[in-house]
Amino acid sequence: MDDPHVDPSSRNQSPIDAVVTWVDGNDPDHRLKRRRASGYQEEADQQGMLRTGSSETRFQDNGELYYCLKSIRAFAPWIRRVYLVTDNQRPDFLDAHDELPEDIRVVDHTTIFRGYEEALPTFNSRTIETALWRIPGLASRFIYLNDDFVLVAPTQPSTFFADDGVVLRGTWKRLSRFGPVRMWVNRIATTIVKQTLGITRSMNHLLQMRSAQLAGFEKRYFDVPHVPHPIRTATLRSFFDDNEELFASNIRHQFRSTEQFSAIYLAHHLEIARNRAVLEGTDGVTMINGEMSLSFLLERKLRQIRKGRYAFTCLQGFEKFSPEVQAKIEATLNARMDVH
Repeated sequence: MDDPHVDPSSRNQSPIDAVVTWVDGNDPDHRLKRRRASGYQEEADQQGMLRTGSSETRFQDNGELYYCLKSIRAFAPWIRRVYLVTDNQRPDFLDAHDELPEDIRVVDHTTIFRGYEEALPTFNSRTIETALWRIPGLASRFIYLNDDFVLVAPTQPSTFFADDGVVLRGTWKRLSRFGPVRMWVNRIATTIVKQTLGITRSMNHLLQMRSAQLAGFEKRYFDVPHVPHPIRTATLRSFFDDNEELFASNIRHQFRSTEQFSAIYLAHHLEIARNRAVLEGTDGVTMINGEMSLSFLLERKLRQIRKGRYAFTCLQGFEKFSPEVQAKIEATLNARMDVH
């Protein structure tokens, strides 16, 4: 008898893994290593280095990973294995066990950068994402999540993958050329938006544009919000096998740089170009942003999460919420995942 909880489209399909990148920036050893690297880069005046790329807040661990992993178990139990990519670290709540759960594997940066050790240490998510496809034993299909991504509703393999392709959520936008002038305008706009709304998304748009251009797009790009990203491992392996120099140049930055592209957004646009992508909107997506002070919007989002109206959320800037608001968000997630 068929199991009603199993997506029929997933039968006879290859397994699907999840890949989560995580760092505990509060770790004294990691902080020291990062500060030494940051001082070296500033003295060297690395071309294109973003000052925000070495910001302390970018590396803070506020417990989001716990909810990320719990949500995978609660709402994507069909995931075969979770690969947690770290820099010689392991989260405390996993360290409480003598052995890791069978479905979780910790992968060190030295593993995915084997043969490219000159790229280490790295404190750059774009650099790390470029090498995720090199995880030993990784399934042919995987879902990439930042550690602050949380599933908040039941999912199936068909939520992320369709036949031989991927399911992407986003909107088409005009692809603008950008050079020194555009970057200057972007910095001014970012400052204004940061001060008025507390958000900085413009650099992410530029990153997506550059990645789309690498895939051959000239007039528009598919703008993807902060959501779990479905990836076909062979797509990135094949691209970088043919473009090893792009791989090497993209991983040489220890901190975020405007010279970089995103391997994740590149993979998305390669799939679109090859007609291997089903494109959907962003109705089931929301962000809980600690840099936003509009409490009535947060209350509305939490109500929608409790009602199951969203599939994914992102806990960005969680440390900026008051302890009372953090507790309210955690209570909502716990109730949603039946974690007590």
